[in-house]
Amino acid sequence: MLLQDKHILIFAATGAIGRGVARRFAQEGARVWLSGRNQAALATLTQEITAEGGIGIHHVVDAVDADAVSAYCEQVQHEAGRIDVVFNAIGVPPSAAGIPEFSTKLALANFLKPLNTIVASTFLTSRSAGKIMMEQGYGSIVTLSAVLSGVTLGYVSSASAVCGAVEALTRALAGEYGRSGVRVNCVRAN
Repeated sequence: MLLQDKHILIFAATGAIGRGVARRFAQEGARVWLSGRNQAALATLTQEITAEGGIGIHHVVDAVDADAVSAYCEQVQHEAGRIDVVFNAIGVPPSAAGIPEFSTKLALANFLKPLNTIVASTFLTSRSAGKIMMEQGYGSIVTLSAVLSGVTLGYVSSASAVCGAVEALTRALAGEYGRSGVRVNCVRAN
């Protein structure tokens, strides 16, 4: 198994992408630490992973709460002894971000919502896990973007801005953390 005995934190584990990633990592032998804001959905996902022969542990964590993210990463390090990988799958429903909407009609609050949620949580989860990983001398941080950062497409200005910001943040963190043996990479979804 490719990820045998790895400890992997997955933020927003109950969304479509997070759920798929969590199940796949568990199938590959990882112990998956599942977090999100919905206790019932986390419990269901943990039961599914366990029924498939994997190991899942879940905690309710708001990934845009700096103190909660930091405390959670420290808790996992204490319980597991290390953090091998962190993956942030947080998203915002298109309707909440004003997608699709012509930019001249898009309210600033709707434009900023995905930035304040996705970019902020990517920063917080990467920073908290990255601190621990740099101390241990290894680890992998995986961020999530989409093709919107590299295409010309109207009516999705907030989503395009988020994708560009996540990719730029990923490069910046790779430059900071890489010297300590921590890889930081971005997966760009279609």
